[in-house]
Amino acid sequence: MELVRRETQLGLLRQLLATARQGGAAAAHVTGSPGTGKSVLLRRFAEQAAHHGALVLSACATPTETDLPLGVAGQLLTGAGPHDPGPHDPGPRAGDTELPGTAPGTAASGADASRLLHHRLRELAARQPLVALVDDAQHMDEASARALLYLCGRLTASRILLVLAGPHPARPAPLPPPLAELLRHPHCTPVTLDVFDEAAVAACLATHPPGPPAAPLPADQWHRFSGGNPRLLAALAEDHRACGPVRSARPVAGTAFRAAVVACLRSAEPLTQATARALAVLADTATLTALARLLGVPERAVGPHLAELDATGLLADGRLRHAGVRAAVLEDMSAQDAAGLHLRAAALLHEGGAGPGEVARHLLAADAAGTPAPGPAWAAPLLTRAAQHAMTAGGPRQAAAYLRSAARRSGGGSRRDAHLLEMLARAEWESDPAAVTRHLDPLEQALTAGLLEGPHLLGAAGLLLWHGQTDTLARALARPAAGHAAQEAAAALAFVRPGTAPALPRQDDPHPAAERALESIAYDHAPPTPVAAVLSALLHTAETGQPARWRTLLPGSGSSRRTPARQAVAQAAAAVVCARTGAYDSAAGHAATALALLPPPAWGTAIGIPLSAAVLAATRRGDLDEAARHLAVPVPEAMFTTRAGLHYLLARGHHQLAAGRPQAALGDFHACRDTLERWQLHPATTTLDWRTPAAEALAAGAGHHPQDGHPARTLTDAERRVAVLAARGSTNRAIAARLYVTPSTVEQHLTRIYRKLRVTSRADLAHVVPADPP
Repeated sequence: MELVRRETQLGLLRQLLATARQGGAAAAHVTGSPGTGKSVLLRRFAEQAAHHGALVLSACATPTETDLPLGVAGQLLTGAGPHDPGPHDPGPRAGDTELPGTAPGTAASGADASRLLHHRLRELAARQPLVALVDDAQHMDEASARALLYLCGRLTASRILLVLAGPHPARPAPLPPPLAELLRHPHCTPVTLDVFDEAAVAACLATHPPGPPAAPLPADQWHRFSGGNPRLLAALAEDHRACGPVRSARPVAGTAFRAAVVACLRSAEPLTQATARALAVLADTATLTALARLLGVPERAVGPHLAELDATGLLADGRLRHAGVRAAVLEDMSAQDAAGLHLRAAALLHEGGAGPGEVARHLLAADAAGTPAPGPAWAAPLLTRAAQHAMTAGGPRQAAAYLRSAARRSGGGSRRDAHLLEMLARAEWESDPAAVTRHLDPLEQALTAGLLEGPHLLGAAGLLLWHGQTDTLARALARPAAGHAAQEAAAALAFVRPGTAPALPRQDDPHPAAERALESIAYDHAPPTPVAAVLSALLHTAETGQPARWRTLLPGSGSSRRTPARQAVAQAAAAVVCARTGAYDSAAGHAATALALLPPPAWGTAIGIPLSAAVLAATRRGDLDEAARHLAVPVPEAMFTTRAGLHYLLARGHHQLAAGRPQAALGDFHACRDTLERWQLHPATTTLDWRTPAAEALAAGAGHHPQDGHPARTLTDAERRVAVLAARGSTNRAIAARLYVTPSTVEQHLTRIYRKLRVTSRADLAHVVPADPP
């Protein structure tokens, strides 16, 4: 692929060889950036020259042989075979160095070496035209450069074509004087290989298609990804073919591409390589000043190296072309070099007043590369600030990563370390509540030691509550503590599990805090609500007296900033409220979403909230199999010691009753009764009404409907509201609009109402159901 669109350069070399055959002075200086095909061009030209009767002598200079005198000249003559000295050839002189390719014992030094090389090559060219090729001439030793310079001035009538290949003219490093003079010699014709333009890329793809011709990718995408560098373009095509039938709709920067990037860089100057690494580390924060400071060189020294990278096709708008190039550069660095660069970049950005997030990104990268802790003293506080910004922006995973890095840099045992632990645990809860379990014991110890205060105390209390550690929390809060946070945590504990510990501080009414938490969840307020308030809000939603209001509020704005935990809580709360208002289809959908966002183990004891809504909704819709599947989900035993357990027991009891198991249902209803009595709560104050379904279970067990009071007492709250409106003559659609439910939900309610009250029409309802709900 490298020789596509190189016909002009190859033709120019053939023309120079023809000039040399006719006795004219001819030399070429082939230049190009790494990957543009210099070596391929030389190899193809050498094959053609040999095919047309020329003797081709080749040499390749390397950085390791730069100090080896006459190394390149020796390579050229090694391919010429042994020299048969005549009787008048001079013998060796004292102090001379043997020149390879001449007769054994023949020595050369200084001007003599130049004359010997010239003499030997002209002797060979007398028999047949000769081409002397030197690749990577920039690494040539000085003695060889002097010898070839001597030759270049005497090419007339020699039938010798000298071809030197070197880097692009943008190469920043200066050349030794003899080599620079050689490459500027008037006999040297420049032959330049630049990166491909878009038309050349299209021609390459047409000649070497990277995939099936049925769906070719636009040439502009290939040009943009490769920068027009032939080596990178060929590697992209190889990666694209390797994708097989699942090829991407755009070029793929895979293994071959990354290897090609590394190969191009290793052919560049050391400081050019260092510039590429600095660009990869700084990424979007790269500026000329930042690059110079990171490299430790003046700003004027950076420009030539950027120009060399740009000529190679690795840059776009002064930065590495795309993420694939950056990944290749980073992968080629040792862990120690990467860590050092990221730490230096962090320090430079910090000193320059960059934002915490920009600096923290480099500290995290240094951690990943294996930098030793603790690092600079300012690192842990800065990482903490970056985590706070990330949490406010709805990025808990990023915040947790920053906080873990900060924790590794802290000694532990201080109040600041305890606050850091709580922030880390809460950030992890936002994205994966199940991951918090490893922090529960340290949080309890910090609470007991009095190291947590304010929102940190409330957050730790909420995490313990979420995972059912109510006894643990009660012990931690039993110590004398002042402040609103301690009182709010105690109130949350008393609400989630009433009567946990009588010695707790004064317990405020949790309802206002729960209302605020619901609004925070619904409207995606930042910073995130402490977990204690979230859990209280979730439970309070199931018992709120304003279900219609919360039903319209809880789905919220659907903001993308919401964390998985907050989205799940909002969906669970919406499921509970919809179930309370009789919108069972909506309740089932919200509950399914909540359980999909967070798997059951991540819910802790709060799993009873979405499960109870799901079970009740399925039962009311008549899908008893679905309700049974929800009831088969394992739940923690600690759940039954909390309010969530009460809701779960009631929902399970309703399912048992609908499934024709009144005795099992009665057991669940009576378990709810016993817990409420132990907590000294009454159904009227909690809306956890177990009496009505228990009476229905008793009646079902006796084979008849309960007759102790008005028959409408057997109806649920939602059913009573539907029954009253239907008895007044309202249509199903009117009832649905009035109660914010679907007409199908109204039909389901009426089916159950008719069955419970043993009526068959709205007219019959008017005789059974009073004008107002009983």
